[in-house]
Amino acid sequence: MKTIERSLLAELKNHLEYAEISIITGSRQVGKTTLLKALQEEVSSLNKQSFYFTLERKEILTALDENPVNIFSIIPSVKGEKVYIFIDEIQYLKDPSNFLKLLYDEYKDQIKLIVTGSSAFYIDRKFKDSLAGRKKIFHLSPFSFKEFVKSKEKESLFQYLGNGISNKVQIPLLFENELLDLAAQYLIYGGYPRVVLSNTNEEKEQVLNELIYSFLKKDALEANVRKESEFVFFVEVLADRIGTKINRNSFSDICGISDETVQNYLYILQKSFHISLVRPFWRSKTGELRKMPKFYFQDNGLRNAVNADFSPFILRKDKGELLENMVYNLLRQHYPSSKIQFWNTKEQNEVDFVLNREIAIEVKYNGKQIKQSRYKLFRETYPEIPLLFACYENHGDNIRSILI
Repeated sequence: MKTIERSLLAELKNHLEYAEISIITGSRQVGKTTLLKALQEEVSSLNKQSFYFTLERKEILTALDENPVNIFSIIPSVKGEKVYIFIDEIQYLKDPSNFLKLLYDEYKDQIKLIVTGSSAFYIDRKFKDSLAGRKKIFHLSPFSFKEFVKSKEKESLFQYLGNGISNKVQIPLLFENELLDLAAQYLIYGGYPRVVLSNTNEEKEQVLNELIYSFLKKDALEANVRKESEFVFFVEVLADRIGTKINRNSFSDICGISDETVQNYLYILQKSFHISLVRPFWRSKTGELRKMPKFYFQDNGLRNAVNADFSPFILRKDKGELLENMVYNLLRQHYPSSKIQFWNTKEQNEVDFVLNREIAIEVKYNGKQIKQSRYKLFRETYPEIPLLFACYENHGDNIRSILI
């Protein structure tokens, strides 16, 4: 199976010269191990000494749990030039925080640590020390749309992708149609590497079904969820409501679980990198709602697998929801999650995304669905924030394509 160079690789290469520990997080099977090995190859190409090992090897895990300094019995003696140590699955350690802190504090001039952790859930619960000033976290998502296009060997299309929603780029009609066809695939099957690199739709669906069962089963097990079927049903309810506000009372009633359990399941899904929450935007206006966040899945394919629906995009009733979910994940490439918000009022006026309090985006499947009068209140309340529209079809001169 071919490998695709991930966009995050460049950021990780730039961080190699810093003493801070590089921590790569992300959901299972998102490509962390492949990225780690690719980074080691980059280091080796510079004739720098490096070592890679995984903590799935029990004998190594046992040795490092006994004493972090045992790492020097695993690798050859370190003398002179700094050595780069790549450790996969750091969360398997009993106390990964203490391990990293000790090695950084005592040996940062001799070794550079680059590690992966399979979920923020592990890291959050086991990293008792914040490692403040000692680490930088890099989040690896499923393939972005640009990486997805790269996997199809469509280099001629790259210049029209990843420019940011505020930078209008004129896409030639021929290329735009080709990109929209690719977007239709991405909207259904998402960006998990094994899925993207599968040859047929049947194979993609099989892989996604395997992933969703594996993910939810392991997430439930590692989070000490006692009722796995209850947890899975909760995820199914979420998948049917992407892009909506989280009313915990409503979810509690639908799923027959307590409010505390709803909060716990949401926490697990966030820390396992399956969903993201988007907070409301407000400026102390009494009519603006400011409590309930919205949620999105971090991968459309995984969401569709939970929903057991891989029907073609053009035939779907949830086209708008899938587009909104995709646009959210595109925006995450340009803005930190804390800078992505949404706006709504008690009268159900709403704008899908407000970015860094300086630009707003409304997502529609078809530009002809846009009714400008619905956004009059937002424009009057926030005249300094331009409102743009992102559409899949019929996006005229004043409307962005979802691809930008």
